[in-house]
Amino acid sequence: MSHAGYFRLLKLYADIWARRHCRVILAGQEILDVPSDRGRVYVVSHPTTWDLPMLAHIGRNNWYVIVDKGPFAHPLVNWLFKNSGFLKLEGDNSDAVIQQAVDIAAAKKPLIVSLKGYGVDFGEVVRPRTGAIRIAHMAKADIYPVHLWIEDGKRIMKGFTFRGETYPFSVFHDTLYFATFCPPLRYEHYGKEAMTYKDYTTMAYAMEATFDEMEKKIRGELAAGRYDGVPRKGGTKTQILY
Repeated sequence: MSHAGYFRLLKLYADIWARRHCRVILAGQEILDVPSDRGRVYVVSHPTTWDLPMLAHIGRNNWYVIVDKGPFAHPLVNWLFKNSGFLKLEGDNSDAVIQQAVDIAAAKKPLIVSLKGYGVDFGEVVRPRTGAIRIAHMAKADIYPVHLWIEDGKRIMKGFTFRGETYPFSVFHDTLYFATFCPPLRYEHYGKEAMTYKDYTTMAYAMEATFDEMEKKIRGELAAGRYDGVPRKGGTKTQILY
């Protein structure tokens, strides 16, 4: 079976799960319809365990993603993620994973990379990383920031034990799941032949600020009652093309 075939299995499970646990509020997806002759790197605000299936739920086509080694410890997840072509990031293979990611983006296959590491889910202060931007620059790809967020108090922290080690993960229930596609950064606007670490860092922190502003906006809309009465189940019927 191809990567796309295994991805369809992931999407089937994600569709069933999402419709039982949340209602998706999509915004900004119209920017995806603007044609581009470059690859696309989607930089998401959160690396939550369930962001990956949720992104599968709202999308019609398969994509590739860099994932920390933790989820791969689960035998079923390992089987599904590995065969779907997901890139497993370990402590000693970052250079190889980055090169794989560059090749994927350069081939104009959709690539998803988190702006931050998994510690953000567990209350840690996690600075934005530059990897996604470096990958996009090396592949001469456009960057699509995607803000992902659920309502306060809805995340449920769990964990599974495998071979004596416990791996934390998160789920949620009865919540709105906001997926907002922010204006893209076109390569011809941000890219230059030689970019320094400072250049990458500046872009990463600017993207974090964009996500912070989006979260503030959504919180304000919730406080104003904009989503009062909206069901917290049903997922979404809208299917986007990454």
